[in-house]
Amino acid sequence: MLEGKFNTNNWGAELLRSWVQHLKKRFDIARNHPNMMMPQTVLVFDTLMAFLSLFIALYLRVGDEFLDYSPQFILKNMVVFSLTAASIFCWMQTHRTLWRYITFEDMVPLALAALLANVLYFPLMILIAQQESMPRSVVVINSLVSIMLLGVPRFLYRLVQERHLQQNKRKDAEAAVPVLLIGCSIHAESFIREAFHSPNLPYDPIALITLDDEEIGRKIHGVPITGSLKELASVLNDLKIENRMPKQLIITHNQIEAKDRRFIAQTARLYGLTLMHLLHHFSLDVVEEDEG
Repeated sequence: MLEGKFNTNNWGAELLRSWVQHLKKRFDIARNHPNMMMPQTVLVFDTLMAFLSLFIALYLRVGDEFLDYSPQFILKNMVVFSLTAASIFCWMQTHRTLWRYITFEDMVPLALAALLANVLYFPLMILIAQQESMPRSVVVINSLVSIMLLGVPRFLYRLVQERHLQQNKRKDAEAAVPVLLIGCSIHAESFIREAFHSPNLPYDPIALITLDDEEIGRKIHGVPITGSLKELASVLNDLKIENRMPKQLIITHNQIEAKDRRFIAQTARLYGLTLMHLLHHFSLDVVEEDEG
């Protein structure tokens, strides 16, 4: 019997040792890649957020009556809910989404996971309740709190990463080609976003020309809409005075009329600027004079 117990302890020690070695290997990878967040790390973080969300939801629901519950009862419910949520996160693989590129579309499965975890926790909450019980509305509040605790850190992380990329982009601003975009289209918005975030797109959008006068004075990702198409020459003169003269004009709108294209081509030739046309996937085509 003692020998069986000894073997069991050895087995447990070996299991613990292998688990520690595995964690050490994973953290060595993370140390060599500081911008990398391992899925296991994200899963632990999400489980911790689920653990805290029930505590916050209960306090929001009962207020000062929170102190009337025993710590053991609250802790038991927090552990049960966090384990339930962790199983749902593993099943739906929500912890494998890269925070660096998180979008509202990625938040949909994350919100569904939080809601499903609360749905599964509800009957468990009733089973746990013996001498003490939580208000059933805690589950509704907890759904909202858990979604917030899961989503906000992800978007804050992306915000910090994008701010870091923008700072690096500013350091290389001298090598970027200043461009004036013509047309406030979805293609212009995508081009500006990629130009600010991608190191492989060496352009610096300094201003926008709009086809709609009502858009003048507004901005797209911080790039000002400085004038209409008929004010193109005036905008270029103002940029020249500010020492922000572009080297290229890029047409981002596909529905510009032929006469407007000729006007843009003539203006570009007058100021010695290269006229480009934005194609799909951010490829650019030089507009020849006879095409204008």
